[in-house]
Amino acid sequence: MKRNMRVLWLAGLLMLPVFGVNAQSKYGKDSVACVQNLSLYRDDYSKKKYDDAYPNWKAVLDNCPMASKNTFVHGPVILEYKIKNAKAAKDTAAYNSFIQELFDLFELRANCYPEDAGYCKGQIGFYTMKYRGAQYEKAYEDLKQSVAMCGSSTPPAVLNMYIQTAERYMKNKRLDADVVLNAYDEITEVLDDVLDKSEQDFNSVMQQIYILREQLDSANRGEIDTTEMNQAIFEVKYEDLQKDSVKTYKNYSNYTKVAHNIDVVVSKYATCDKLDTIYGKKLAQSSDERLLRQVIKLYNKKNCTSPIYVKAIKELHKIAPTANTAYYMGAISLQNGSYSEAETYLKEALSLYEKESDIIKSYLLLGETYNRMKQYSQARECAYKILKKNPTNGRAYILIGDLYAHSGCSTEVPGAANWTAADKYSKAMSVAAATKDVDEKQQKVYDEAQQKLSQVSARFPKAETYFQRGLQKGQTIRVECWINETTVVR
Repeated sequence: MKRNMRVLWLAGLLMLPVFGVNAQSKYGKDSVACVQNLSLYRDDYSKKKYDDAYPNWKAVLDNCPMASKNTFVHGPVILEYKIKNAKAAKDTAAYNSFIQELFDLFELRANCYPEDAGYCKGQIGFYTMKYRGAQYEKAYEDLKQSVAMCGSSTPPAVLNMYIQTAERYMKNKRLDADVVLNAYDEITEVLDDVLDKSEQDFNSVMQQIYILREQLDSANRGEIDTTEMNQAIFEVKYEDLQKDSVKTYKNYSNYTKVAHNIDVVVSKYATCDKLDTIYGKKLAQSSDERLLRQVIKLYNKKNCTSPIYVKAIKELHKIAPTANTAYYMGAISLQNGSYSEAETYLKEALSLYEKESDIIKSYLLLGETYNRMKQYSQARECAYKILKKNPTNGRAYILIGDLYAHSGCSTEVPGAANWTAADKYSKAMSVAAATKDVDEKQQKVYDEAQQKLSQVSARFPKAETYFQRGLQKGQTIRVECWINETTVVR
């Protein structure tokens, strides 16, 4: 009864005078029937009663598709349910009919909402490969167009399907690996921006959680007023941040999986030797900007540093210098032992970069450059600048630990610098621990820091060494030299 009353109430609203043709036509010729069907199908849909929802949903789609955009959002869920059941029942006619309805749905959505045309192209390509794989050529073209039209808003599933379809298209047509490599180039144009943004969003939330915990620790130590931060305040704020972290990580994780999947596909056609064969010939014929960028991207992904890669970077930096080309020139110079050149290029990159992740990677490389130049204080300053932007960056702590462990700092207690190095490696493990189980990058940071902690622990001063200087285990000590940090005897 309550459900019927709600339908009648909504229908009554539609009987009120409405000015403007568009407002009236939205609900079709029979607005009362439209709103009734809309309400009934939504009620069943919310309860996941998709069989019951289908007739009323179909009535809305056929008679008043513009009544609500959710009709198009809910449609694939309902139809995939019907397709699955028809397949289980071995009802071929119903199975094929519902699949066709699915394609018709996206065609209609593109007509009703032209701004969604790119998205619909991608979905048609995706479902073509899922249900009509023999039409891979059409799917390939639809997916290719969708990625070009949607750019950074391309759904992860469409990007993933595009690389798989490109591989199938290449194999079946017996074409060169260019088909897959070009698709990879197009996809990574999208992924680079999306991954960077989603990673920043996730890191931002994790930084807020880290700061919140630091504030609680400070309150527990009596360093700040407990009216500003206490366990109750912490739990309320932490709950909200935890929800945000799950949401942002899910988005980041989805695109990270796509990046991994396309790397798996491309790795079969993009070994260093194959890349040299393909792009050696191309660069001999042309050195246009797009080709050079594609070469650099692919070689970077595969960690190939052949003369062809170096040539491409130098050529691109000449004709179209950017922050990226400056960074790559800095990396090449560092690898070649030209530290002053590396410093110059990396400072140039830092003056041009805007994204936090790009700035951080440049400071890490510049810090390593100063380390090689034995300018340890400047190297540490680079790490501090990273931590100012992101206090949970484990790589920066590892860099500082490396500086302390290998700079040969002469201290009152020989080997005491290893204690300070251990502090930094432990800190790197601490900040990486929160997400290492779900983030491969953080797992690598954790493992590297753990390994280095084990190495410096083996070089800790012997007990008799610090006993002679009146020190005991657990006592704080100031490590001088250029380090100038307080640590704990152990």
